[in-house]
Amino acid sequence: MNDTGTNQPDGAAGNGQTKEPTVEIPTHEQEIVRLREECAALEQQLQRQLADAANVRRRTQQEFDEQKRRVLAGLTQELLPALDTFAMALMAFDQGNTDPKTLIEGVRMTRMLLTSALERHGLQEIKAEGLPFDPQRHEAVTTEAAAGVQEGHVVRVLQAGYLLGDRVVRYSRVVVAGPAPKS
Repeated sequence: MNDTGTNQPDGAAGNGQTKEPTVEIPTHEQEIVRLREECAALEQQLQRQLADAANVRRRTQQEFDEQKRRVLAGLTQELLPALDTFAMALMAFDQGNTDPKTLIEGVRMTRMLLTSALERHGLQEIKAEGLPFDPQRHEAVTTEAAAGVQEGHVVRVLQAGYLLGDRVVRYSRVVVAGPAPKS
């Protein structure tokens, strides 16, 4: 350097040339070390993210299982009175009370308890009799000619079907009115 206080090399002060800034180029070893450190940091970050995702999945599954247990416990509590009425009816029968009217009334009461408990949880019976056959809700078991029932309509229900919300839990098994017999 010269005495002029500039960053010009000796001999370049008088000719107006300035020294270009220099950039230190890292050696290959330094670049490899830097890239390895960056790679290790990214791997650690990935491992943390994977662990967080696994924890979220585990917590979500635990919450789902707990919610399912609570719903089943609530439904069970509502079904227990129906189970109790069955036990009382059987006990009455075993003790010699064979009055058919009493037994039938007990069965009706039990059915009412079961139906109301399931309805509170969203179960609905599929209405079918006299309505047009709907393959989305009905299962045709057979067809038969029926006076007063339009062809393609349900003559009678053999087994009730049920919906849970909008989802069919069980299709109604039905007899569908077919063409009238030819005479």
